[in-house]
Amino acid sequence: MNRTIMRAFEALDHISLADGGLSLKEITDRLNIPKSSAFNIVQTLVELDLVSESQYNHKKYVLGTTTYKLGMKYLENLNFIDVCKLYLNPLADELHRNCFVGILDKNKVLYVHKHVGLGAKLATCEVGTRQELYYTGLGKVLLAYLQPDKLNHIVSEINFMKKTNNTIDNVSDLYKELEATRSRGYAVDNREVEEYMLCFAAPIFNYAGECIAAISISDMFSNDIDFDYYGQRIKEVGLKISEKLGYRVKSS
Repeated sequence: MNRTIMRAFEALDHISLADGGLSLKEITDRLNIPKSSAFNIVQTLVELDLVSESQYNHKKYVLGTTTYKLGMKYLENLNFIDVCKLYLNPLADELHRNCFVGILDKNKVLYVHKHVGLGAKLATCEVGTRQELYYTGLGKVLLAYLQPDKLNHIVSEINFMKKTNNTIDNVSDLYKELEATRSRGYAVDNREVEEYMLCFAAPIFNYAGECIAAISISDMFSNDIDFDYYGQRIKEVGLKISEKLGYRVKSS
């Protein structure tokens, strides 16, 4: 493997994960190479417009427009549902549950993909179905990651109705549930739609960090289910799909 190319890629990677960009010294320190070597790499990247000086701080380097063009070209060649199927369907087969993909459609969740996992007992909701946001796992995820003004607007128009004894039926409890969803990184529909159904859902993020969809696994409720295990599994798959779509976890 060519060392110079590898270092150039590492420089791009570090810059992409840093809010506000990196200085030459910071790049030098993170690559653990001489300052002269880092300077040559950065200047080449600048000439190719893969990085550029930050408009807010000329001593910092940020990603250039060429990286954006390359990233958008990559995303154009992806089929969103196919990417979801690649990671989600095997999980459903492994866990013997059904899986779904949903997107926000005005004030409802629209189901755009369904796969009946091997050995799954239930097969609710067909593709094209629209459900309420406040009592579905998919819907809770889509609400949880909305901008506050849009979230408040949608919630203000919800006409809460009890589907089961467990269904959330007021604004206060819904906001608490959405806060818990963000904290865990996944949502739970614990027999809120049907008395016997349990669902775990997680977000899908795009390259800009926006939640563009939600994925879920669901099947029969049982008393011995480890909630966090299933929640973490769907969360992990959501992250894999997000990364395939260009999402990167920000470094602290």
